[in-house]
Amino acid sequence: MPALSAIQMVGGQHGWAVGAYAIFATSDGVHWTRQLASTEQFVGVDFISNSTGWAVGVRTLMGTTDGGHSWHQLGEPSAPIRSLHFISPLQGWGIAGGGNLVENHGWLLPTVGGALVTTSDGGMSWTALSSPADAETVCFSDSGHGWLATAEGVIYRSADAGRSWTSVYQTAVAGPANQENVLECAAPSAVWLESTIENGAAGHLPYVAYTTTDASHWRAVMAEPTTTGNLLPGTPAGPGSHPASFSVVDPMDAVFVGDDPAAVSSRCVVATNGGAILHRTGFIANSSETFGAAFISVTTGWVLTGDAAGDYVIDVTSDGGFHWTLQLAVAPNSAG
Repeated sequence: MPALSAIQMVGGQHGWAVGAYAIFATSDGVHWTRQLASTEQFVGVDFISNSTGWAVGVRTLMGTTDGGHSWHQLGEPSAPIRSLHFISPLQGWGIAGGGNLVENHGWLLPTVGGALVTTSDGGMSWTALSSPADAETVCFSDSGHGWLATAEGVIYRSADAGRSWTSVYQTAVAGPANQENVLECAAPSAVWLESTIENGAAGHLPYVAYTTTDASHWRAVMAEPTTTGNLLPGTPAGPGSHPASFSVVDPMDAVFVGDDPAAVSSRCVVATNGGAILHRTGFIANSSETFGAAFISVTTGWVLTGDAAGDYVIDVTSDGGFHWTLQLAVAPNSAG
């Protein structure tokens, strides 16, 4: 796992970044310090306020109620938590277990056998829920509005806290369990989705980004321009040859920072108006790969990248991705 693998901001000042062997935090949006040194490799982070949050490790689940000044170990279901999403200090959902694990821009995705679990006590205990097979990611806007994606590229909705699910959409290449699907809820009836498809040509890793603002009408926002571009003619090209780290700002707007390993740069695309308008802004030079993004507006956001020197870094922009400033650099294996 990278030394920086996932990031979340709560407003413009408070944020957390996790990775192999450490949790970092900022209280001013500029300066980062290591809050926790650990033997764990952290792959996900979820905060609902300046004080309450969770960090997903490969082997353990950690929680804090004081902004990360202290962290405590929480419970796990029968199989380890891979990712989670909370809507309150007590109520949350997660994906547990599964195999063929893939680290995907701040998510640890089981591409086979993932199962849905829920908690009503802040993660101290977890209960299994019936869910579609091969669940990969889940998010809720509130207990009555939830979304779940499977490795087959099928998207489901729940209106009863995840006890039952209805199929509402299939991605363009829905089929065998060879996709990596990442969801981000934006409102009760709005969600953004990035779907990665294996086996691209010419060093490309095919992907498509989708969104819906009303739970009924879906838009293919952008696609990797070679393989998926041929499958979806007319869909705008995404920012790179590999899937982007993306962050949802609101139901209508999201920011994508795409990987282009051959060019050693990460290019930024700001999607507005429900994905109908794409603004291609700037790029992060010497960035070989991105691992996560956290935008609080279409202009201000933080991105985790690996640079050409081999370090893992936090870069920030305040002008929609035209210009970037480095805030933190962590050398490989130095976080512990």
